[in-house]
Amino acid sequence: MTTSTRRRSRTPGRWLHAILIPVAAVWMIPVVMVVGLSLMPPSNPTTTFFGILPAQPSFSNYLTVWQQNPILQHLGNSLLIAVPSVVIVIVVGSMAAFALARLRVPLRGLIFGALILALVLPMSGIVVATFKILQAIGLYDSLLGLVLVYSALGLPFAIIIIRTSFLAIPYETYEAAVTDGANAWQIFWQVYFPLARPALAVVVIWQVMMSWNDFLLPLVTLSSTELKPLTLVPLAYRGIFLSQPGALFAILVLISIPVVLVFLLVQRYLVNGLAGAIK
Repeated sequence: MTTSTRRRSRTPGRWLHAILIPVAAVWMIPVVMVVGLSLMPPSNPTTTFFGILPAQPSFSNYLTVWQQNPILQHLGNSLLIAVPSVVIVIVVGSMAAFALARLRVPLRGLIFGALILALVLPMSGIVVATFKILQAIGLYDSLLGLVLVYSALGLPFAIIIIRTSFLAIPYETYEAAVTDGANAWQIFWQVYFPLARPALAVVVIWQVMMSWNDFLLPLVTLSSTELKPLTLVPLAYRGIFLSQPGALFAILVLISIPVVLVFLLVQRYLVNGLAGAIK
């Protein structure tokens, strides 16, 4: 490849970066504003840099939130909802995806079509039914009920994404494992599951965002204050923070931190997982 050819091949990437960097900067403005407002002390609400950043940053709002509210309890509730739902979706979804991808399952096409149909159901459209079902089975006002609901909502997406990843693995790999005497469980756990890490990363991000950030289902299905997750703290304490917007934005930042951390941990698998899903 000549020098001129290399320069021409790099030009589209440079133009793409020149477009995407300003777009990303614009998208980051609300994030910076939220963080800046959370660092604005109530005693000195002056701003700088076009009103985005506080003139004298302070962690006093975070200290106020920590002292006045059981943040650790609400954080623990969010973890008790998000972590089990992620584990259930990963384990059950990957096994179902392997069955649909490589095993002889009756009505496989019909099942896959039902999974796609389940993806288009809006959250607001199933709230009433979810509320009545949880009441009927005795899981209303229970973290276990929310875990089961989020797991059920996340399984269609997980099965579709992981199944696509499994189908990308050559069928000869499956045949070779069978020839070596491995059963279906060994093939799934020792061969297919490790190779699906990019797709699993996509599912983890999706499930964490849905179960951690959701506001509507916990609002409807939980009535006890001690069971409320972190996302309901701004609503539960709106009377306290109505005159303290800095504390309210501090809570919003605390809600966002775990999702950002999970994304940073799995981001190297994310692009490959999304590429495999598109294929």
